[in-house]
Amino acid sequence: KAHDKDEARYIANEAVLVSSGETKILFDPLPLTGFGTYPDVPETDRKAMMAGTAPYDGIDAVFISHAHRDHFSASAMIAYLKAQTGVKLAASQQALEMMQSEEDWDAGLLNRIISIDLDFGAAPISLTIGDITASAVRIPHSGWPQRADVQNLFFRVSLNDDVTVMHMGDADINPRHYIPYEAHWQARKTDMAFPPYWIYLYPYGPKILDFMNVKQSVGIHVPIEVPADLKASGADYFSMGGETRAIGKASKDSCAPVNFDAADFTVCTLSADSNIQTFWKNSEGEPYSHFSLLDEALSAKGQDIVIAMNGGMYDKKRAPVGYYVEDGQKRRSLQTKDSPGNFGLLPNGVFYVTKDGIGVSETLAFAAKDLDVVSATQSGPMLVIDGKLHPKFRRTSESEKRRNGVGVSADGQKVYFAISDEPVNFHHFARLFRDHLKTPNALYLDGVVSRLYDPENGRDDPGLPMGPILAVIR
Repeated sequence: KAHDKDEARYIANEAVLVSSGETKILFDPLPLTGFGTYPDVPETDRKAMMAGTAPYDGIDAVFISHAHRDHFSASAMIAYLKAQTGVKLAASQQALEMMQSEEDWDAGLLNRIISIDLDFGAAPISLTIGDITASAVRIPHSGWPQRADVQNLFFRVSLNDDVTVMHMGDADINPRHYIPYEAHWQARKTDMAFPPYWIYLYPYGPKILDFMNVKQSVGIHVPIEVPADLKASGADYFSMGGETRAIGKASKDSCAPVNFDAADFTVCTLSADSNIQTFWKNSEGEPYSHFSLLDEALSAKGQDIVIAMNGGMYDKKRAPVGYYVEDGQKRRSLQTKDSPGNFGLLPNGVFYVTKDGIGVSETLAFAAKDLDVVSATQSGPMLVIDGKLHPKFRRTSESEKRRNGVGVSADGQKVYFAISDEPVNFHHFARLFRDHLKTPNALYLDGVVSRLYDPENGRDDPGLPMGPILAVIR
């Protein structure tokens, strides 16, 4: 199995084949009928699935959104599992019960079937099949509440931890069904979603996809006679069997909106193995000052900025006021004495990157460490110190500004760049890190001049010239 494309291949109705590397999955591949309204699976494809011939060779798993006849045939699925003995099935309890009622049912198939029995409002569940990780959420079938008994499942599936897709079944359009699962949607960006085409025909349909953290979508369940309003919508959709779409992978490092304690923030979640670097001066010895100038310099080297933000406090010449390391070279020494301003609101701290990991540390604790630092910036004050808020922060403080900072998860595997999208005080901002992001240590980078660069989401905050910059480089 040597597949080198991340690709979605349309079969019929809501049947889709997704390939990534050597991993292949199928969604709703063997419907019983299209009722004459929706395209049926071509007989050539059906035979190829049963025989395990290209492009249906090496299938790892099948996911069934719900047990309606235009999505699922119990007898055909039994025959398929018997023919392709290495394939696992994830489906609703309703689909399993239909299979068990068939004459040709074989109880030996149970060890290859993950049955999902979710009630409305139940928490998402997670499942793992080899190199495939997935989650399932029950979202009402279109026409709610008339079809409240239908277990319509949303599957978000990651193949090789490399590409993530989402199949929505026959999702209802009411936004209230999606809101309770905001944390689930934001936990992982979906590279490509397959919504039923009617999602595109409502004014808030695309907003639902955005809310679910979807980068790209292709409509399915399109009738044989494509609706005129779908054609006019400008949306992308599958209508002909054999159509393909390349799946553009989102960066594992991504930014998403967060509302915490009635204030809006943007939080960028980065992997510990991300290429996070500090930048201050260009080749001519001048501060970069703006994201655009840094981006131009990196582009000339064949590199891109994935995410960037201002990286610590600076003086009138835009030089770092504290410890600063870039590309393994120390440019400014560690400052441990009292000083004016927020930097001197002790304890302050250091965000650092070494060859072995990433961390945030209070300054005196950092000074006691023997680290081979690759990149670092000192700023202040500390927002969270060993799980506690800075002792001088007051909940009732009226000093509210736009602020940005950085924190690292307790296991050291995640780094969070955060920026407030409205003025907040220190106490509020620090609690975002401690109570929402659960970072034991977090560092304030600056306020008022705070800026974020997130090209994937089209964000490039304007503002005053900066000193040091923190950036994730690709």
